Amino acid sequence: MRRRSRLVGVLWRWHRRVGLLAAVFALVLASTGIVLNHSPELGLERRFVDWPWLSRTYGDSSGELPAVQLGTRWLSRAANGRVYLDTLEVAPCNGGQVGAIQAGDLLYVACAEELLVITADGQLLESLSAGSGLPMPLTGIGLLDGGVVLQADGTWWLADMERMEFSGRAPGGAVISQLAAGRLPAAIRDGIPAPAQWLSWERL
Repeated sequence: MRRRSRLVGVLWRWHRRVGLLAAVFALVLASTGIVLNHSPELGLERRFVDWPWLSRTYGDSSGELPAVQLGTRWLSRAANGRVYLDTLEVAPCNGGQVGAIQAGDLLYVACAEELLVITADGQLLESLSAGSGLPMPLTGIGLLDGGVVLQADGTWWLADMERMEFSGRAPGGAVISQLAAGRLPAAIRDGIPAPAQWLSWERL
């Protein structure tokens, strides 16, 4: 009998706790529903969340720009699609940045759908795409015996930048040198336009 009374007491306590949690959840649900119904008046779609950790939780990684260090300079692609040499805006580049290298006096920036050739001081010389015979989509860029090689569809292609030909395949087992992506120094990152705000309180 005592055991049954004790069990009933435990069940009642848990019943009250679960009921309280359900009531709180219902209250929060009703409150947020009322707020969302009046979001235009409250301007929630124009108020943005300025918490980077929360933006990352929602899948936003725009705060970290893809960047490659070439000597003392940094090449990166901002959220607006433009390539920067340190804080100098160079040119737009289609597709995500997949890498960058330096060959001689020139810098090469590979994006998924475009290859940029720029000078060491950030002047754009060439912008190459599929119309130029470039293999697509690009997934890597590197150096082989001092020459530029591009990766697409799992194959490394020799890039003859004088003739603008990309049909030769790199020999099997070739050692290709690539630069790993790095993190922009804060002083450079702060000098590049921030990505557009997108996580509003209404969306949250």
